[in-house]
Amino acid sequence: MSRTPTRAVQVRLPLDADEFLTALALARGESKTKVVVEALACLREQLVERRMEAGYRELAGEDEALVRAAVDATLSILPD
Repeated sequence: MSRTPTRAVQVRLPLDADEFLTALALARGESKTKVVVEALACLREQLVERRMEAGYRELAGEDEALVRAAVDATLSILPD
């Protein structure tokens, strides 16, 4: 597997957020970096889903079934 280029960043977290991050990374046997990258990917996916849903609503009026089907179909083909 190829390595993705990275850069060092510094962030400040509330103590409870850092404790949660540390505990989660330890429980999963992963680095904090991997957990944060996964969390950011999840947030990105949620944002894309919200934007897509808004766009489909605009195009399809308020047909909820059509909107949900289109969002689900599109999300299933997006790369991780």
